Amino acid sequence: MCHLSGISSPRHYRGPHGSTEASLSDCHSRKGGGCIRVVMYSAIVLVFFTLIASSSEIGESSDQARLIKAIFDERGYNAKIRPVRHRTTVTNVTMTLVLATIIDMDERNQALKSNMWVTLEWHDEFISWNPEDYGGIENFKVPSHDVWLPDVVLYNNADDEYKNFLIKQVSILYYDGAVLWATPVIFKSSCAVDVTYFPFDVQNCTMKFGPWQHDGTEVYMYGFSDITEYESDGQWDLTSMSLDAHVEYYPDHPGIPYTDVTYHVILKRRPQYYVFNLLLPNALFTVVTVTVFYLPPESGEKISLSITILLSLTVFQLMLADFMPPSSYLPYVGYYFVGVMILVSMSLVSSVLVVNIHFGNSEEDGMPAWVRRLFMNQLAPLLNVRKAPPKVPPFQSNISSHRLEELKRTPKYLHARMSNGDVLIPLVRKYSTDRHYINSHHHHTRKIKSNPCDESEIIIEILEEVRKVSKFHEAKKREEVARRDWKIVAMVLDKIFLVVYIFGSIIAAVVFAGQMST
Repeated sequence: MCHLSGISSPRHYRGPHGSTEASLSDCHSRKGGGCIRVVMYSAIVLVFFTLIASSSEIGESSDQARLIKAIFDERGYNAKIRPVRHRTTVTNVTMTLVLATIIDMDERNQALKSNMWVTLEWHDEFISWNPEDYGGIENFKVPSHDVWLPDVVLYNNADDEYKNFLIKQVSILYYDGAVLWATPVIFKSSCAVDVTYFPFDVQNCTMKFGPWQHDGTEVYMYGFSDITEYESDGQWDLTSMSLDAHVEYYPDHPGIPYTDVTYHVILKRRPQYYVFNLLLPNALFTVVTVTVFYLPPESGEKISLSITILLSLTVFQLMLADFMPPSSYLPYVGYYFVGVMILVSMSLVSSVLVVNIHFGNSEEDGMPAWVRRLFMNQLAPLLNVRKAPPKVPPFQSNISSHRLEELKRTPKYLHARMSNGDVLIPLVRKYSTDRHYINSHHHHTRKIKSNPCDESEIIIEILEEVRKVSKFHEAKKREEVARRDWKIVAMVLDKIFLVVYIFGSIIAAVVFAGQMST
């Protein structure tokens, strides 16, 4: 018992040599041979189990090595020959395509980049064995270039070059002759993108797989699909994935059938990003344009606001063009953008016309009769356009009526008819000072009358000046009235353009919504 306790002590396992020597010397110092026998027995048991494990691994490895040697060396397997014993036997290749994710949908270049899990299965008549003869081995893996591979290619490849995605992979060989090839592959295929209903569109992208050199009398393609492993990239949702098997005849080999499997990947776009970044700003610009018609021409910003909105819409039009393929087929949202830009351009033209009419016409007789009749008499009341005429203050006199009668009887005043009523103009006379008499209480000035002929000349000159002033004020009044009338015409035109713009915007929005709902 003392020997066993000495062996199990932890200090004997500090190293592969020191601990063993310490235990042996300790046991030898105590009793001698008993401890040595226990250590030897333990070493023998350890070596025994190690040999059993290594022998099983060596046996399995040797069985697989014998199997590989029997198939590829002894039987003379040739990977360049189609694996059939009779030339007329058709090799059936089953292809299973699992869509993992969409890497990129390039609408402008019309290409789809996707991550696919590809599985190919076929039967190789030169590969078969009895598992009992090789330690129960039912399958083993070899590099794919060691066995025959079907020359399956992606017909509608959109990459820079055609790449053989089958080589440099691993194939699994089964004892009954079945061969399984499976690996993830990134494909870049051409996709005819239909952007008619962008951003509420659904795309049907096809991927055509088939042998390139082996015709239908040698290799026949079958297919399966699976969408259970699909993970959305945030932009596209996978609606469905179907396939069609075809037998086609090509002009380079007339009369020779070729088989293929065409997969249809149905993708639906998530429109939230484009609604908030394209459609909603465009709709807001459409609403803001209405304020252009309510902005008075006197502010000087009517045309500037229209130009700013038009430039903003042009920026969004360029953003939309970056998503669209360069083709003659435009999406309905593109037509809507163009319609809105036309309406905003019309608002700009109408603003220029209204400002020109508002500030550019002031002649008395410059307004045609039909314009006055149509805009002033008919459209202005209909559109509720009213503008009160300017108030002309009446002539006011500070002279009382009694005093006015006295002035009329005296020859010192001239009765004149003016535009704002009858007035009395005092007759100014020339006086010269003859002499002065000054006393202590009052100052008296003796005025000597001048020649009456000079008085008539002065009256004529004053009347001429008064006539000129009267004509000037009459012209100013007529000009003000004419300017007021043209301003009313400009207001009527602004209201008409506003109504046209609102109806045009509503029609464009209704047509766009109707097209999107179909």
